[in-house]
Amino acid sequence: MRDTHEKLSRAEAAAFRAIQVVLADLDAEQAERVLARVQDQLDEEAGGPMFARGIAGPLGKLDIPLRTKVDEATAGLFLRHCGQQATDTSMVLRDCVYALVYGKTYRQMVVEKVNHDAQRTEALAKLIGPFGSPEFGGPAQ
Repeated sequence: MRDTHEKLSRAEAAAFRAIQVVLADLDAEQAERVLARVQDQLDEEAGGPMFARGIAGPLGKLDIPLRTKVDEATAGLFLRHCGQQATDTSMVLRDCVYALVYGKTYRQMVVEKVNHDAQRTEALAKLIGPFGSPEFGGPAQ
């Protein structure tokens, strides 16, 4: 996580105070859900992770959120790890869950699915010959 003692700019401090006022009437869990939703929206606008919400992965649509809490030191190390790998936190957490459950990361499963689909298409082409649509310049006439 970012250093919480880092000095904020005037604009950031004003935004922080406005957020505090808006969240003051909510309990801690509600405030956390609101902030998580805002962060998800910001992540999505910044170029979401591979196979983000609404996109099908190798085992179906990715629409079930999983969450946890960790201490600040662990969170800092995790964010540093994500930065060094040039990945977002969602992608790394997804890979961890899939590695734990299936014994391989989500990205490995995506590659396997793409390879399987390519092999299936290649086998189909060998079986029935080249195929394509004439309007797109394919060999089928």
